[in-house]
Amino acid sequence: MDSGEAKKFKFGWGMGIATAFALAAAMVLVKGAFADRERERQGVARCVSQCRIAGRCAYDRKTQQCVPKTSTDCSNSDICRANGLCSLVEGTCSVTGDDECRAAEQCKEAGRCKFSGHAMIPCVPAGDADCQASSLCRRFGRCTAKGEACVVGGDSDCARSEGCTKNGECTMASRDAKDGTVLLCAAVANEDCAKGDDCKSRGLCTAIEGHCR
Repeated sequence: MDSGEAKKFKFGWGMGIATAFALAAAMVLVKGAFADRERERQGVARCVSQCRIAGRCAYDRKTQQCVPKTSTDCSNSDICRANGLCSLVEGTCSVTGDDECRAAEQCKEAGRCKFSGHAMIPCVPAGDADCQASSLCRRFGRCTAKGEACVVGGDSDCARSEGCTKNGECTMASRDAKDGTVLLCAAVANEDCAKGDDCKSRGLCTAIEGHCR
């Protein structure tokens, strides 16, 4: 009788340990599943803002990243409107032709209207005409196509700019920068300032360090 009771007691103790381990393992699984769901919930929420900005609308559980899934994701995004990155190519919103460059804001703003075929700088000026139609030309005299950008090509570029008509910055000049020499429009003489509205209306008629004072 005593021996049987002892065996029964040992058996019950063993079952208790097994049950405790099983419950602990179950709790670990539950916590892990909860953490996975919370991580996914946060990822999906993050993708909502990235969808509008960069076309990354779908949450990829494997990489835990926001990614575009269709060309519609790309075409509805800010980067499509601004930079022409409107087509889905190998999981990335990309430019695939001239039409996308010409429809983008950077064509009107910076003269980048032609597809270059390169992923790093996909849209570039096709020629001076693209630059001359841009805001950079109108505002800053960057009316000449050079390489991948619109630049100041001479005094005639400066003369057509708002910087000249308003501020007297009518002559091409250069300035040293970290990445090389930058060409820009500046007031290099009082004669430049005399051409600007600021001289007539505000008396800023003296050229000092490239500006009219």
